[in-house]
Amino acid sequence: MNTSWLCILKTSPGYDRQGSRAAIAVREVDRARKLRPKRSRRGTNLAKSEHRQVFPLLKESAGWPSPSDKPPLQLAREADRTLPKGTLSNHLKYLLSTESTPPGRTLFDREINRRPDHFKPLRTPRGSALMVCLLVMAILMTLGTGLLVNSGLFLKTHGLRKMSRLASFAAENGIKQAWNRVEAGAAAIFSVPEISEELFQAMQQAPESRGLEIIQPLLEAGSTGQEDDFSGLGWGTLASASLTELYSDERYLKATFGFNIKSSGRVRGYAGARVEELKCQLVLLAGHLPLDQVPAAVNADGVQKEDLDKIKVKRLQPGATVASGLKTLTRKFIPDDALPVLAQGLKILKPDSLPNWLLRQALGLEPGNEAIPDGVYLVQDSLGPGGIYVQGDLDQLLLGIDNGFQVIQFQQGENTWLLRFNPSTASASFISPSERQDFNELPLPVIMINGRVLELAAGRPDGSGFIKKVDDENTPAFLSGLKLTIVCSGKISLTSNLFSDGLDWKEGLPYLRSKQSELIIWSSGKDFQSEKIAEAGISLLGETDGGAVIEASLIAGGRGFSAAASADKINIIGSLAATAMDPGRNEIDIYNLPPMVQTSLSDPDLRVYSEVALLHLSHIKILEWRPSK
Repeated sequence: MNTSWLCILKTSPGYDRQGSRAAIAVREVDRARKLRPKRSRRGTNLAKSEHRQVFPLLKESAGWPSPSDKPPLQLAREADRTLPKGTLSNHLKYLLSTESTPPGRTLFDREINRRPDHFKPLRTPRGSALMVCLLVMAILMTLGTGLLVNSGLFLKTHGLRKMSRLASFAAENGIKQAWNRVEAGAAAIFSVPEISEELFQAMQQAPESRGLEIIQPLLEAGSTGQEDDFSGLGWGTLASASLTELYSDERYLKATFGFNIKSSGRVRGYAGARVEELKCQLVLLAGHLPLDQVPAAVNADGVQKEDLDKIKVKRLQPGATVASGLKTLTRKFIPDDALPVLAQGLKILKPDSLPNWLLRQALGLEPGNEAIPDGVYLVQDSLGPGGIYVQGDLDQLLLGIDNGFQVIQFQQGENTWLLRFNPSTASASFISPSERQDFNELPLPVIMINGRVLELAAGRPDGSGFIKKVDDENTPAFLSGLKLTIVCSGKISLTSNLFSDGLDWKEGLPYLRSKQSELIIWSSGKDFQSEKIAEAGISLLGETDGGAVIEASLIAGGRGFSAAASADKINIIGSLAATAMDPGRNEIDIYNLPPMVQTSLSDPDLRVYSEVALLHLSHIKILEWRPSK
């Protein structure tokens, strides 16, 4: 308490008396100072609690003395200027303006008996604890009810999801079962590829209806249903097909069908169902087919039963399945008449035969009926270069690559001929023992050999402009995307690997980095002019450590195909068609490439077609597997 107010108390009348109110007020102030904390409970200044006790005593004291003539309110205002704002004077103003106390009691008695504010207990309204408890209980009950409802919804949703997942598994099982049945049915239906000419003609007239009749067993195999009593799962499948694309000419047709399998899965006790759909592509070939599109075919009497397991057919096309492996035919299907291909290479319009005078005219020799001298000839006319015609046996035929040029070298006795061409620049050169000819266009990609080829191998440039045979098994023989047909009337002996520069092997499988090549090697077994039967066939000779690799379509007439090489495994990237097959001690893996269709009518058709009408399921390819609405 401020010293000036203590002076006022001490000057009051009767201060010297021990029981006077002034003395009592001073003692109360001293006692409050000893008991007070540094801060009151309400955060007010300590002087405020003192003033609440002192000023009532001053007002009730008898004969309020004042050391001056100024009234107490003015003294309080003057004292307030020396004290912090809101301390003594505020309490004095309150006390001077308060109403009178009730009768029988004085303001002093009321204030002196009241405990100071910082000693008062906290008083709250009655019933507040009950309200708080009720509010907390209401909140807890709301939360509990929400948790129960949420848990029920979660359990119900989880159960529905579980049932839906089980139904999806059931639909997936249905598709897998139907797919296995379709694969097994395709292997059985198309195991015998021969068809009649009447059926082929009917398919040409109505390809969609006839095609659907042929694949009807596959549709029935893909439509099935099953119920598992143990697991409670069930499914039903339905297969459908429609014609999406058609290629047809006078020789054969290629029909592409959209083959779909839809499966509905269900669970016992669950009303819902899940539907899965498998979209596939089915390619069907019918007619006199290009033999390079049939992966493996042989006459039934030309292969031993123990050798059938040594010949395996694999497909390189991703997602596609092969209908069957090696096909056996009862009738002769490999043609021995090479005249259609010879007419393309010699630029002769559909000849019935090839007499000496006509052949001399096509080769640019002197007119006459004399026999064609042995040698290598480049067919030429006013429209540009044609194919290469070889009369007599070739000691060596080498294929190689030299700085982007495809090099083909012919060796006959002591004479050597060389053909170089670059497909990217459309330039070519033909070098004979007597002259060199350059062209600004490419020759026709066909080599016609009326004789035998004693050695067909890969070569490498030797620095003199020619190539020589190499023993390196990793040397590529031809450019990627090369189209070349080699037709020979006699026997062809392969003495090294033949593959393009775009072929790689990854995890034991061939992989084409760039454009697919189309090399056809055909041994017809009949002389081009006299049409006499010649000793023909294709033989694989030599020894390789890592297995032989032939990237070509081999068509072996005469005695067929034989593997006298010690390679353990022969990898053919293409196809193999032969009158007979003798793998020897080797295993033959045939990696069939996707079939190619003649796209341009201006390009010469240098393929070899079967003599009999065939029906071949090229592949069934999975395009998409997705849930169905």
